[in-house]
Amino acid sequence: MQDVYTNPEQKAESPPEKKQDIPKEVVEKAEFFSPMQVPERSEVFMEKDTEVEQRLQELLRSLSEETIQLKEFLGEENRLMNELCVSIKQITRKLDISLDIPPSSIPVKKKVKRVILNEEGCLTLFSEKEVHSAFLAEYPPEIVMAVLWVVMPKLAQVVVRYRKKVGKRVNIFRKLKNELKSIARTVIGSQQKAEKLAGENKRC
Repeated sequence: MQDVYTNPEQKAESPPEKKQDIPKEVVEKAEFFSPMQVPERSEVFMEKDTEVEQRLQELLRSLSEETIQLKEFLGEENRLMNELCVSIKQITRKLDISLDIPPSSIPVKKKVKRVILNEEGCLTLFSEKEVHSAFLAEYPPEIVMAVLWVVMPKLAQVVVRYRKKVGKRVNIFRKLKNELKSIARTVIGSQQKAEKLAGENKRC
């Protein structure tokens, strides 16, 4: 009987492990969601983000300032426009005049045949199918500006004619005043002289 000797240092070979078959879908998903594949933002991108944010804040601040100033201008525009229209109304009412305005000078979409600014400061637009009339200050600023651009020279001409008319009356009043004063002095002087003579006669 033959003895079999074994080397204690020699390890018994273990049977090879059987690899488990991993489904292909699981492997693909694992690779897709692997954190190693998620790109990290570099410092350059972070600096660009900071710069964009600063520019956006500056833009918003500038927009806010412009909005506040625009609000002030709109309020002042409405106030000045109303005061101008009231002044025109006072002039046209005092002079009792109506002014024709060329329809082509009015920036409106509808076709207008005739435009009149009456003595009450109302602007009337005559179109083919309708008539629109309102106080001048109630119209948009663009229309008010266009009307003033046409009306101001005409008002200047009307005021000049009115000034000449008043000037003629003033000259007549001056002449009459001088004549009447002369007549009054003559009449009063004669009356005083007559009264004086009458008083002297009574003493006699």
